[in-house]
Amino acid sequence: MNEEQRAKDVDALMQWSDDTGINRSALERIFDGLEGAGDRGAPLQGPAFLCPGLEARPWHDPDHFPWVKVLERNYPDIRRELLEQSGAMSAHPESGTLAASGQWTTYRFFNLGRRYEENHAQCSATSQTLQQVPGIASAGMAYFSRMAPGTDVKPHCGFTNTRIRAHLGLVIPPNCAMRVGAETRSWEEGKVVVFDDSFEHAVRNDADSWRSVLLLDTWHPELSQHECRALSFLMTLWRSFL
Repeated sequence: MNEEQRAKDVDALMQWSDDTGINRSALERIFDGLEGAGDRGAPLQGPAFLCPGLEARPWHDPDHFPWVKVLERNYPDIRRELLEQSGAMSAHPESGTLAASGQWTTYRFFNLGRRYEENHAQCSATSQTLQQVPGIASAGMAYFSRMAPGTDVKPHCGFTNTRIRAHLGLVIPPNCAMRVGAETRSWEEGKVVVFDDSFEHAVRNDADSWRSVLLLDTWHPELSQHECRALSFLMTLWRSFL
């Protein structure tokens, strides 16, 4: 995010604040983040937009998020729908820049405020389960993510620390793992891992078969309701260049 874009976003958020009647003082952290003021993040944390004052940790405890149990309970139906749509995947938009090798494909449900209606209709169990995740329609993204054997996704940081990311393991062969910050973990079929993708992270699939997860974002739990509303508005602006 360059300085020109930051200035445009500040102006747009000021106008949005006036239009909605939300006092700008309630959005101080968002304005500080847009203006590049305050906290610069933890070690190995490097988002383009950093909201100061939010707890920063690479990995989060899934038990702190009630919706995790809903995802895990519906794992069989979600996995079935993934397999049914395996031929309808498209290349991940960042695969060309982030995948050092291999093939990375997706099947999208949400993307920065945009809802993929046809995909929801094709995957009703997944769609209904996603509705249980707070902020799912606006906090970021939700999609099936598949990585072919030999795929190596280079270290990178997500765009913002205002979202928390989760993966539900769907098809998990041995010899595949993800590093977030300084710690590497793998997935387990039917289980959710929760992490902050604004920390540097990298993924490898050294197995001889595909690795598949359901990826989704939710708002950072320390954000206020007003801040989530403001960020939902900003996400629609950021969609054009993310």
